[in-house]
Amino acid sequence: MKRLNILLLSLATALLFSCKTEPDAKAIRQEVLNIHDKLMVDGEKVVKNKMKLDKILVSNQVKLAQDSLLQKQKIKDLITKLNAADEKMMDWMHFFKDDFKGKTDQEDLDYYKSEMVKIRAVEDSYIKVTRESDSLIKIYKIK
Repeated sequence: MKRLNILLLSLATALLFSCKTEPDAKAIRQEVLNIHDKLMVDGEKVVKNKMKLDKILVSNQVKLAQDSLLQKQKIKDLITKLNAADEKMMDWMHFFKDDFKGKTDQEDLDYYKSEMVKIRAVEDSYIKVTRESDSLIKIYKIK
C-alpha cells in the first residue's frame, strides 16, 4: 500500500511539473490593461506633483534659500522628468492596440508581451519620478 501511495504521489508530482502553462495573449493583455488602469491613477499624482513643484518655484521658501538658483534648477529638472514620464504614458496609450489581432496566436502573445515590457518601463518611470518629487515636496512641506 505504501508503494502504491508513493508511486501515485510521484506520478502526480511529475505531471504537475511537466505541465508548464505559459500565459496566453488574453491573460497578458489583461495584465497590461490592469497596469494601465493603475497608471492612470498614478498619472493624477504626477500632475498634482507638477502643480506642487510649480507652487514651490514661486514660493518665498526657494527665493530666500542660500542656494536658490540650485534649488530652482532642481525643481525645474523634476518638473521636466514628471512631464517626460507623463508624455511616455501618453505615447504608449496612443500606440497601444487593444484589439490587436495577429495572424497567429503566437503573434498575439508576442505583441502583448512586448507591450508588457513597454508599460512596465512607463510604470518604472512613474514610480521613480513620483518618489523623487514626493521627497522634495515633503522637504518644502507643501500639501
